[in-house]
Amino acid sequence: MSTSINGGTRRRRVAVGMFAVGCLATAGCTGSTDSGPVAASSAANEVAATQPSATSRAAASAVSATAQTDAAVTPTGSSAPVDSAAPTAPSSAAAPPTDSATTVRFVPSNADSENFDPALFAGAAPVANPWWPLVPGYQSVREGAVNKGSRRLPHRRVFTVTDATKQIAGVTATLVLDQDFDGGELAEQAIDYLAQDSGGNVWYLGSYTEAYEGGQFVNANDGWLAGVDGARAGVLMMADPQPGMPAYSQASVPDEGTVRAKVTKRGEQVCVPFKCYDDVLVIEEDGSENTFYAPGVGGIRLEPIKGDPQETEELVNLTQLSEQGTAELGDEAVRLDQHARTEVANVFGDSDQAKRPS
Repeated sequence: MSTSINGGTRRRRVAVGMFAVGCLATAGCTGSTDSGPVAASSAANEVAATQPSATSRAAASAVSATAQTDAAVTPTGSSAPVDSAAPTAPSSAAAPPTDSATTVRFVPSNADSENFDPALFAGAAPVANPWWPLVPGYQSVREGAVNKGSRRLPHRRVFTVTDATKQIAGVTATLVLDQDFDGGELAEQAIDYLAQDSGGNVWYLGSYTEAYEGGQFVNANDGWLAGVDGARAGVLMMADPQPGMPAYSQASVPDEGTVRAKVTKRGEQVCVPFKCYDDVLVIEEDGSENTFYAPGVGGIRLEPIKGDPQETEELVNLTQLSEQGTAELGDEAVRLDQHARTEVANVFGDSDQAKRPS
């Protein structure tokens, strides 16, 4: 199914993770038309997986530089083995809020994924879900490989939590920009609409995905919103995920099915190119992939459960974007939401428009 979730299934993969765009230059990039590649900002110390195309480089020069003020995030976890190729982050880096950042005692409470109710969002949780932090400007970059025909291409995915929001089914959802690059070219770009309830659970309320070839828009291949045409919200990340808890629904879309997740492990130590982490959570998604999550960070690894590798990803960088960088990507997310109103008019046509803080 094409349903997208936190970093895993578009192109028949379980969406669950974080992002990527046609070019990731330090100055960012932008397309020349409303339906072209989106603007992107990245930290100056971000490690580029591939060289952007000539079109991408030309687009990058049209955007004012914001990366110089972006800060790399040093997530919690154990130190990585000494590796000169591994990216480093300054000790002064910003990080998503954690329980220690507030004096309010908060006890996370897992939701029933089958019983979405706007009343669950009446009061904001005092802290961000540590496994999927919805902190505006927080950006994660993962690299790996993907099968495309008979070729195995380098793959990059960039997830950015924007400051844009949209009202969906009575809930204020945050727009998360998910960008996919295969072989250095933008392949897909999506918005995931997420919201955290008062218990600390992150809900999945909709998505919109665009496909690209040669950096140019081809078509919209995914579009759904909770409450429209029978689509139902699900829980993308539980507030307190534990092995042995019942499997739960992450999203349900008519004629496409239900994406289900199951917590299989917690407390693992996992090393990725960016860092080594303790207390790692492993979730099996849609029965086809395992996604690894580190506390205070989010997704750090994606791998198939069995068979030939279709797509693999590992964390290579974390960034807390500058105010300007966050604004640029927030504007791009709003543009995509507007484009969805014409490309998937039967779903998005009558929905509230996404907006950024004024």
